[in-house]
Amino acid sequence: MSERPDRPPRPPAAPRRATRWTLRLRLVVAFLVVTLVAVGVIALQVLPTLESSLSQQRLLSLTTDAERAAGEQEAAGRSRRPPTPRQVVETVAARTGGTVTLLVTDDRRPGAMAVRQTTRGTAAPSDAAMRLAARALQVDRARGEIDRRGRLAARVAVPVDLGGASSGRAVLVVSEGLEDVHSTVGLVGRRVLFGGLLALLVALAAGATLAVGISARIRALERGSREVAAGRFTTRFDTAGGDELGELGRSLETMRRQLAELDGSRKRFIATASHELRTPLSTLSGFVELLRDEELDEDERRAFLDRLSAQIGRLTRLADDLLDLSRLESGGLELRPEVCDLHDVAAAVADEFAPVVEREGRILRVRLVGGTVRQRCDPDRVAQVIRILVDNALKHADASAAVEIRVARSGGVARIEVTDHGPGIAAEDVPHLFEPFHGAGDRSGAGLGLAIAHELAHRMRGSLRASTAPGRTTFTLELPA
Repeated sequence: MSERPDRPPRPPAAPRRATRWTLRLRLVVAFLVVTLVAVGVIALQVLPTLESSLSQQRLLSLTTDAERAAGEQEAAGRSRRPPTPRQVVETVAARTGGTVTLLVTDDRRPGAMAVRQTTRGTAAPSDAAMRLAARALQVDRARGEIDRRGRLAARVAVPVDLGGASSGRAVLVVSEGLEDVHSTVGLVGRRVLFGGLLALLVALAAGATLAVGISARIRALERGSREVAAGRFTTRFDTAGGDELGELGRSLETMRRQLAELDGSRKRFIATASHELRTPLSTLSGFVELLRDEELDEDERRAFLDRLSAQIGRLTRLADDLLDLSRLESGGLELRPEVCDLHDVAAAVADEFAPVVEREGRILRVRLVGGTVRQRCDPDRVAQVIRILVDNALKHADASAAVEIRVARSGGVARIEVTDHGPGIAAEDVPHLFEPFHGAGDRSGAGLGLAIAHELAHRMRGSLRASTAPGRTTFTLELPA
């Protein structure tokens, strides 16, 4: 029985889709929660406050009307024909619009009160009404309350002196139902509920629209970042908009341009480095084949060996330069600063070139402008920069022209200038002067020297710049104090 080949594993579900929908859902839910909280605050805070405010206003109005009506009945009770209890109750009820009960204290039972007259017929007043009346008699002034037990109502108890119309102390208890207040609050509550439902629908639509728009922009940025990660730097990020996503798009676009430039530099670096390595290796291979010829005489063999040695030296210098440049770009080059005399450093570099200068009949001068220039720096790295600049100047200067090294201090900045009198630098080459391999293919070598010198100056918190004119070129190294 043959085994069935294993099925390829299913690719895992893309987490970005779940993340995208989760973002949309979170935005929509956030809108809904905010709306629900707002409606809940209105329902739980505004509506009870509205009901309480309206009830208190009605209680205040009822208290005022009851006190005025009681005062009028007191004045009528002191007349020749005092009103009967029925007339008192009916008059106060007509004036206040509420249900009125006239209670009279019983002298035989202290604290006890009896109903003398009421507009309720035979219905006895509630215990709450009796307690309110007792409190009003105790303080001898009107007392009011909102009764929320059962149906909502306002109640006022007003002590009154009816003279001949009543024996003992009397109190009028006026009650008024607040059904209209309850209805008004209910209507407002229904309007709030309707408005809340409408707000929820609007929040749902707005949240969904905003979520779709944001997720679409994020999805576009995500696709662009994947394209850039895959090495396709032609992708453009959306930089429109003044919000955070717009800022992110602009940052990603800047990153894309920088990566594209770095990728171009890398490709040029590899291509040029391959060319620079291929040329001496091809030469070495040809010389080795020639040396295998046994018919070569000793002079020809020695000439070939000298050329082999020169090509090996070129490869060695190229390897050293590549290693230095790699260390500089990776930050692996360590500086050892100390206080030194820059004129002495420049003079020591000039002494290194003395054999070449004497052999070729050249002129190399070192000048100190002003007083001694002492600087805290890494003397070996400063000497390396000067060495690169002098070597470059000797290669490009006219054979009869002098190369000059000037050391000076100006404005607290140490300055070393290397000047040669040669053809100068083409204007189109100046912007690329400090790029690796820019000088490849001519007699300046692999074109790494100036790039290394520029990086060394930057690492020492200094600068290296070039100024050129027909017949004169000056490289200036500046080191801050």
